[in-house]
Amino acid sequence: MKNPMNMALNKSAWSVRCAFLPSLLATMVGIAGMHGAVAAPSNPTVVNGQVTFSQQGNVFTITNSPNAIINWSSFSINAGEMVRFIQQNSSSAVLNRITGQDPSRIMGTLQSNGRVFLINPNGIMFGAGSQVNVAGLVASTLAISNSDFLAGKNKFTAGEVAGAVSNMGAITTPSGGQVYLIAPDVSNSGIIASPKGDVVLAAGRSVQLADSTNPDMHVVVSAPSDQALNLGEVIAQGGKIGIYGALINQRGKLNANSAVVGENGKIILKASRTTLLEAGSVTSATGAGKGGEVQVLGKQVGLMGDAQVDVSGQTGGGTALIGGDYQGKNATVMNAEQTFVGKDAVIKADAILSGDGGKVIVWGTQTAQAYGSIFARGGAASGNGGFIETSGHYLDVAGIRVNAGAPKGKSGQWLLDPENIIVNDGLATLSDVAAFSNRPGETTEINAQLLSNATADVILQATNDITFYYGVNNTHGVDLTAQAGNDIIVSSIVNFSGNITLAANHNGAGTATGSGRVRFDDGQANAGGTRTITDSLNPPVNPSPPPSADICTIAPNSALCQVLSPPTASEPVKPVQQASNEVIRTVNASVVPDPAARKSDEDKSKADNKADTKEIASNDKSGVKNDPVKKMYCN
Repeated sequence: MKNPMNMALNKSAWSVRCAFLPSLLATMVGIAGMHGAVAAPSNPTVVNGQVTFSQQGNVFTITNSPNAIINWSSFSINAGEMVRFIQQNSSSAVLNRITGQDPSRIMGTLQSNGRVFLINPNGIMFGAGSQVNVAGLVASTLAISNSDFLAGKNKFTAGEVAGAVSNMGAITTPSGGQVYLIAPDVSNSGIIASPKGDVVLAAGRSVQLADSTNPDMHVVVSAPSDQALNLGEVIAQGGKIGIYGALINQRGKLNANSAVVGENGKIILKASRTTLLEAGSVTSATGAGKGGEVQVLGKQVGLMGDAQVDVSGQTGGGTALIGGDYQGKNATVMNAEQTFVGKDAVIKADAILSGDGGKVIVWGTQTAQAYGSIFARGGAASGNGGFIETSGHYLDVAGIRVNAGAPKGKSGQWLLDPENIIVNDGLATLSDVAAFSNRPGETTEINAQLLSNATADVILQATNDITFYYGVNNTHGVDLTAQAGNDIIVSSIVNFSGNITLAANHNGAGTATGSGRVRFDDGQANAGGTRTITDSLNPPVNPSPPPSADICTIAPNSALCQVLSPPTASEPVKPVQQASNEVIRTVNASVVPDPAARKSDEDKSKADNKADTKEIASNDKSGVKNDPVKKMYCN
């Protein structure tokens, strides 16, 4: 029996075939309330494409052409039931829009060899025990227009009603698939697996996803107060995981680890307000080759409790950006105002077997509190240490453990970059430290023992002053570089077995004051290697490079170029060059003495060299002084 609702389709453009078995028809007319009855999706209206429907027991099969659009009055799957979409291939897609008032409860199995869009503003829940096996899944309570869907534009906007999307089951795609959960509130406490694919949890009221086939896929989220929560496990081995919203809580496992060299995973957590990696969470993009990349971004960013971030790789460390990129200068990476790394939190960017350690940035424009363990070690067999930065206008690194060493190579670097630095012997009581404390105007105090124990080259970079109040004794062969926009004051003994560079009036962390000095106030700076001191009175020596001989590249029509350029068979001697050559030959011939005269000049030159310095520097106006012969050249 044909459903008359399907006849609304414009038959001149599309043909529709509907085959409903009696059991399905009974469900559609309201007998679904009976115990054990089928609760498959009901009352379909085909809006675009060719679609057929069939029911066999608890299996509801929909066969659709690419880009089919179906409106349903409800779409739920009970436990023990299966809904299966048969499509042309894995790139094919079907849009299922729910027009009724009921949320979608997926308690059974949803399968497809293509991509399935499920749009229900009333809410979507994948229950515990549910199984979703599709080439791609978009589950959203935000609306998408037919035209955007048909054009491949993933633009979603909330209407008057926009419920939540939650997963407590298992969502799986084959290699290279996509899973997008989109709603004002998104949560995952189940398992989402998409090897080499893309998994996005986007919490907002306006979401735009770029083409997922583009490696630079980006997400634009308008989310004033919406939350994305992960309590479960998201696995995209060698792929990408993105979580976006106003508030992000990562309490589970995010895994973009790669088992294949060259397939580096990437994880981005980006909140317009706060991103928290909670106690017990693991966020990893490790690699069989180099490690991958993890970005934890937001206005406030926190690694709480024993949260772990790992971008280590067998042949090189990856990149971990916590609150921003290097010195906050990367315009494509959001900078946090306040960043917190708890004392039990761990960030790793190690090279395991070989290669260099990776890059770890902990950045807070206002404050950065980094108390945990940060590693960027070189490989066990070869490679150098990596780069670690802990920076903020106010910086607190009390009790931090930093290791960028390399057993078979050169140690890496640790950059500390606040406004003012005092090296002291104080140590904060970390149990009393509050996350995201706002401490404007405070001076950063760094425990001298941290510098003594450093296994990476230490770079202290202050926009204003650096003061060594307490002694430092580092015997690990690493270097100390202190750069201050104003003064460096040494009031203690600073020993480094590597090199020491003290640079006041330096532009490294800002603008030099023009009067900054290195001052030794009952202190010393002793280096096992080279000691370099520069300031406003002793500026660094930067020898100018010799002028380029290729003047004809800079000014091909200049007279100098004509003089210097030799003539060619196709280009006769230029007039300027010919006249210059005649002058040069005449002058040079007139000043070249005979051998006897040259011997006399050499004897006289030796005698002149013995004269008093003042006499040599005097201005000889008589014109009889015999200088060494110089040939004329054009300049």
